[in-house]
Amino acid sequence: MTNLHFIRDEMLVHVPLCTHADPRRVLVIGGCKNIRGELEKYSFLEEIGQIGADDALEALRSMGAKKFDVAIVADERFGGDREFWIELTKLLDEKGLASSLMSNLILEEERAKKELQTLGSIYRIVMPYRYEEEKELVSSYMVLASRFYHPTADINLQRADLTDGYRYYNSDIAIAAFQTPTFINRDYLGIIKR
Repeated sequence: MTNLHFIRDEMLVHVPLCTHADPRRVLVIGGCKNIRGELEKYSFLEEIGQIGADDALEALRSMGAKKFDVAIVADERFGGDREFWIELTKLLDEKGLASSLMSNLILEEERAKKELQTLGSIYRIVMPYRYEEEKELVSSYMVLASRFYHPTADINLQRADLTDGYRYYNSDIAIAAFQTPTFINRDYLGIIKR
């Protein structure tokens, strides 16, 4: 099967960058060089910071008053880590938002609920979205957490559909990725914050 890892990278990067109205400064936690390649599709970005996942909490604390518009968390270990999210949120401006890998809503329900509840105690909007994992094309999940922007209401259609270089992402995929089946809507009622 063709390597489909690019799907994950595109969804992790382009969903938040096409949701924020004016992203200029991006912080990446963990991840691979492909994420940087996806970010380089946006010529308007002024700063792309990156820190390793292994020492992320310490690195976040040492960044001082630096402010970012978007944070991309490309590592699954931080989902329910409230201390991590508090430190990361301090580095986001008042309209800042974050995308992150998260646990599977169906296969890891208790863990996913804890992650969403942690984010929900900090952010006004907490919405999981899915992408196709290269392993047997099973759905995996990410989450967008925001204090201001809504990922389907505020999507920048021009940026989402006219930026060169996407292989998977477009505005229709972005909006559809946030749709959840009825049983998830019921089981996660009050936890997913739309």
